[in-house]
Amino acid sequence: MKTNKFRTRASRHVQLTAILTSLVIAVTVLTNAVVQTLAERYSWYSYMTSSLGEYQASGTSLALTDAAMAGRAADAPPIEIIFCDLEENILADAMHAYVYDTAGEIAQRYPQSVLIRCYDVTLNPNTVRRFLKMTDPVTGEEIENTLDTTGVIISCGDYFRVYSLNEFYAFREDSTTAWAYNGERRMTAGILQAISQNKPVACFLENHGEVFFDYELMSLLDDAGYDLYHLDLQTESIPENCSLIISYNPATDLVSDTVSAVSEVALLQQFLSVEGNSFLTFIGADSPALPNMEAFLSDWGVEFGYYRDSVTGSAYRYTVQDSASSLTSDGYTVYGNGATAGRAKELIDGNGSNVVFRKATVMRAAQGFVNNADGSYQKGNRVLYNLYESAASASAWANGAARDGGGMLMTLTEQKNAGGSSYVGVVSSVDFASEKFLQSAVYGNGDSIFGLMKTFGKENVPQGLRIQPFNSQTMSTVTMAQKWGWTLGLTLIPAAVITTVATVVLLRRRRA
Repeated sequence: MKTNKFRTRASRHVQLTAILTSLVIAVTVLTNAVVQTLAERYSWYSYMTSSLGEYQASGTSLALTDAAMAGRAADAPPIEIIFCDLEENILADAMHAYVYDTAGEIAQRYPQSVLIRCYDVTLNPNTVRRFLKMTDPVTGEEIENTLDTTGVIISCGDYFRVYSLNEFYAFREDSTTAWAYNGERRMTAGILQAISQNKPVACFLENHGEVFFDYELMSLLDDAGYDLYHLDLQTESIPENCSLIISYNPATDLVSDTVSAVSEVALLQQFLSVEGNSFLTFIGADSPALPNMEAFLSDWGVEFGYYRDSVTGSAYRYTVQDSASSLTSDGYTVYGNGATAGRAKELIDGNGSNVVFRKATVMRAAQGFVNNADGSYQKGNRVLYNLYESAASASAWANGAARDGGGMLMTLTEQKNAGGSSYVGVVSSVDFASEKFLQSAVYGNGDSIFGLMKTFGKENVPQGLRIQPFNSQTMSTVTMAQKWGWTLGLTLIPAAVITTVATVVLLRRRRA
């Protein structure tokens, strides 16, 4: 009797294996489809990229927000964090999703005070129409805002601030590669500003050949809660709500004579006679001699060092060098030694370590200021605080040779008045405020400027929040097609391998 080859025990095993394999594939694909549908319906997302870790809100961020929230009135309107796209679209994009998560952490901590809104601005632009125009705080002119689906708005009552998605990241020089996440600081700063709604004006002096290498200093001041304005003292009046004037990297001197119609030095002196007003300048080793500016700063306790050639009569500005405490082989990028005593130490306590000065010039206490032996110098109602200085191993170079030792690197002078104080800060390095050092997860330059802002009287400053570098420098998202490809691949390939191996084993057994 001829045996039916399809009814043997071996053939039944093959058929059973094929059926089970088909069932496993079918169940896996069906389960994936069901889970995907539920994920889209209930926002069950877990986005993954090769470059991002999980960056949760730090204790510093929450402590700053807690302190600001504690001072809010019970009937204060809620803070709204508005995203200009639907939640499922936001969560499908890694860059957008991380900002959404940061906002979500804050909203979860303050469920009654912080609300998240997601609007489809493409289909319903009216939801964000009121944020498209704002008023310039200085000129009163109307300013147009640009909003697209990646926009983020922080709003509270009549106050609002519009951000682009890129503002929550740090980018390489090519402006396309995100290398770090800055969302925690930017989001926290936005919340703090929405709480206080007190945005004084900070004016950058212009018309003195000022050269900005980048705009990171402006971004920092924006995070600190200032409205920024460019001011020409020769032709414009200082805005009434201005509390801070900044001179960054001037190439020509202030006007201070009896010939010109306006004395810029006199205007600054008048500005600083009002308590609560401050002046901050950045002058480095490559800055030209600025006699009027330096005479003005000398009245506030700061004197710059020069080497004067006795033969030619030429003066050369000193450059601080310290090969033993430098980041670079030339010795010109030095760490600042922070104050260790008195009020000067208190002023830098929140700055962190590793404050770096590149191509710094030498500063010393001006004549007439008496050393108090605690990092401060006093003359009348003005007290100079030596916040940072070069190490004992530093030397000062001028005209190609070491001529002197180091000196002060950052100072703050307080003028004590009956009703309060006004301040003058001097930083001996222009590069100090460059993107390389301010936009860093390691150096404390940004925090040191935030510290000055706090001393100047600016509340709710996001000090202590640094950017968070990615593990790698590329960001990727997984598309829906790729998800299905991976699902089918991971399902079918193992099944095919098992089936092939089982078939080979079965054939060998039959031949044995």
